Amino acid sequence: MAESVDGEDRISELPVHIIHHILCRTNLDLREAAITCVLSKKWHYYWLSRPYLLFRQCKGNSCIPLENFVKLIDRPLRIHVEQNLYLAKFFLAYRDRELDPYLDHWIESAIKVNVSVLVIHAPDIDSSYYSLPDVVYDAKKLNTLWLSRCKFEFDISTTHIRFCSLVALFLYNVHISDAQMQSVIDKCPSIRNIRVLACKGMSKLYVVGRLHLHSLAVLLCKLDSVIVQAPKLESFSYTECIDQGNFHPCKIDILDGNNTLQTLELTGSSITDQQFRDVFHKFPNISVLHLTRCYKLKHIEIQTEKLNKVTLSKLESIEKIMIQAPNLSQFDFEGDKMPFLSMDSSSLERARLNFFLPRTVISNFGDVDSSWYTNLNHFVQNFNYSKGLMLVIFCRKTKNILIYENPREILIPPSHNVEIFIVPILSIELIIGSILLNRPSIMSILPCTDSKVLQVLPALERCTQNQNCGKECPFSTRFFHKHRILEEIVSCTGTSEEEMASIWYTWLKSTSLIGKVNNFMFKWKEQA
Repeated sequence: MAESVDGEDRISELPVHIIHHILCRTNLDLREAAITCVLSKKWHYYWLSRPYLLFRQCKGNSCIPLENFVKLIDRPLRIHVEQNLYLAKFFLAYRDRELDPYLDHWIESAIKVNVSVLVIHAPDIDSSYYSLPDVVYDAKKLNTLWLSRCKFEFDISTTHIRFCSLVALFLYNVHISDAQMQSVIDKCPSIRNIRVLACKGMSKLYVVGRLHLHSLAVLLCKLDSVIVQAPKLESFSYTECIDQGNFHPCKIDILDGNNTLQTLELTGSSITDQQFRDVFHKFPNISVLHLTRCYKLKHIEIQTEKLNKVTLSKLESIEKIMIQAPNLSQFDFEGDKMPFLSMDSSSLERARLNFFLPRTVISNFGDVDSSWYTNLNHFVQNFNYSKGLMLVIFCRKTKNILIYENPREILIPPSHNVEIFIVPILSIELIIGSILLNRPSIMSILPCTDSKVLQVLPALERCTQNQNCGKECPFSTRFFHKHRILEEIVSCTGTSEEEMASIWYTWLKSTSLIGKVNNFMFKWKEQA
């Protein structure tokens, strides 16, 4: 019922553009937007004329029958065309292939009223694609084109593409040939963002002469070569396609621009040591670097003042890493071995090292390679912990946590299966919360004066006592409180509890830590 004061229907008196703004900001699909009709009689048809038309045939396990879905789309689109209403976005995700013949008309109607954002998610239930109608290529006002499971079938010699306003192109599992892709890109003078994922039909991608292109992502496409020349390119991401269990090698060449490249992300790339050095020589302003499964890289050498964040993950052949970057604030490493690591850690604000052994390798607690262990100790000792940093170690082998709040003497558990965090003390709730997802057995804390870790433990204890902490709770009440999987936290001041999980306690007793740690045991509900 509409809100009224002295008989005045205030909701009904809202200006039309305000009502449309409310409906758009809520991001409702059309079925949900139609429910707003109960608010006021003036709202009865506003949901039909809203500038954002979002249609999802299925939501969860519930799907709208085909005939009803067609009516749901036809009516508001017809009103927009008849009244020449502004259409900012037309979004359609459907399941029934029988809708394909209707789609041509709906897209034509949307383009007729100069839609700005067009999003089509065709069904991914078989090997077929929805064939785009030629009217799409005449969308002069189109700003963003987002397609999934669609196929380009235009003739490059006869079709005139007029994407003069297009700034963003997203293609997911789309079928398009090399020549078609080249023709589309060449007709997008204002393009700023291109993202292609798992697209078929292409063997090469040339993005040359796009003066306004800022971001390019090429992911899981079976390509032989990618050549990019864009003077304002700021971000480049590439993920190599896996073909019959192996990465499909692709030659990547980012031609010299204006040194604008700031983010470089490579996954599965066949980039070599020399090619990597050449990239940093050409683009000295890279500030964010992500390298994953770049299987040919052995030696990474970086010397730059701009680099701020580095992620190195699963580099199988890596032997040596040397990073001289005085402004580096974040470093993440994941792999099965600790390479020789030389790094300027003076400005690092956080670091994460995640080690794991291949499943075929069996390693007991205490069995570690001496060179690996020495390199790891050297790395964690090299931080300036006086800047409010703390050291958190999760030993997956024994499922135990070791926390140094004010590290002076650092001893790392002798295991190849460890995850190490060097983070600001203020982030402790976030780190503990993420580790608790692994259901650890014991938390050993070397506290500082006015310990932050010991202060957050009462919040965890309230979760075990079925007390909802509300918004102040630093942990996920849905995970720890609602599901009640953490049953009890026991202080092990007098030990016992099977001598505090024997292996862990035996190691602690063999070190100088034993008289300094506070130990807590976590008891978890048995998994069904």
